[in-house]
Amino acid sequence: MRLLPCLSLSLWAITALTAAAETSGWPLWRGDAAMTGVSAEILSLPLKPAWKFTAAKPIKATAVADAERAYVGDGKGVFFAIKLADGTKAWEFATKDAIEGSALLSGKDVIFGSADGFVYCLEAATGTLRWKFETEAEIRGGANLFVREGEEPLVLIGSYDNRLYALKASDGTKAWMVETGNYVNGTASLVDGMTAFGGCDGFLYFVNATDGTEKGKVEVNNPIASTVAARNGIAVVGHYGNEIIAVDTATLKPKWTYQDRDFPFFSSPAITAGGQVFAGDRGKRMHCLDLATGEAKWTFRAQGRIDSSPVVSGPHVVFGSDDGKIYALTTADGKEAWTYEIGQPVQTSPCLAAGRLIMGADDGIIYAFTSGTQP
Repeated sequence: MRLLPCLSLSLWAITALTAAAETSGWPLWRGDAAMTGVSAEILSLPLKPAWKFTAAKPIKATAVADAERAYVGDGKGVFFAIKLADGTKAWEFATKDAIEGSALLSGKDVIFGSADGFVYCLEAATGTLRWKFETEAEIRGGANLFVREGEEPLVLIGSYDNRLYALKASDGTKAWMVETGNYVNGTASLVDGMTAFGGCDGFLYFVNATDGTEKGKVEVNNPIASTVAARNGIAVVGHYGNEIIAVDTATLKPKWTYQDRDFPFFSSPAITAGGQVFAGDRGKRMHCLDLATGEAKWTFRAQGRIDSSPVVSGPHVVFGSDDGKIYALTTADGKEAWTYEIGQPVQTSPCLAAGRLIMGADDGIIYAFTSGTQP
């Protein structure tokens, strides 16, 4: 459904290619197209509350942000743009069901899915609807952007209709789709011209991001609800079989598996340039592994399960827990560096932008924190 004039293909390509460089913020779930969960923002601890924004509970979607606004949906299906400076509402847009997946900032647009089955594209400055695309079931995951040289970008998003879709960013028309054997819950990541994503059918898929043709798949025999992170030719994901699996992206063969105890991994991993992998499990633990070998470096025990996906900010890794706390740990040894108690489960992941940490909680509130030196 096309509602506004499209940008030219060349302008779309230029805009998409430069969006990350121009955006002082967190433009998509996990921060970049490879879903590494590493921020350029360096938080100075301890943090202090900056503002709170009340929406409808629970908040399951992780915010994204540009230099001026944070964008996030709530439990009733209202999507908000919130001013970073003071936490006041810039605009809102109503869908017909809950919003659990993170949005995507692409040029001047913000794109997200809803449990009402639609993908929405809005003007980021005003909230005006540009286009929407209907799938055949609810959408619970976030969107990613595949930039093609000489052609307009593709928006990648999964649905509970068992499909991953590639939509043209200009007008939302379908470029291709891949059908799996069950729900697609996580967000597709991009690595070496491929999109990698897990299915609730127990397969990890690797697909040519240009046309959707399958490059290969790895069977893990358990549902994959989380998002793949990729770095240095290795794709990493956790699953409901209580394991983290690493796959060589050149051969599409398993490289190592890690299992600590019999608890599922719903949290998506973060991977640093130095080869540290961080992932939380439903057994209340945050794990730090070696990317090359899968060897455990340390574990940290919270007081509730960890569905929040960690984000690395300089020497710290930040995440939430069902124990109602936000944690910052030292990446080197897993020691607790800072905590903030909200009192309700925190299943969203960190959004870092303009010197602020932004996270939502099951109480329906979006919290923003700054360092002591920030206004």
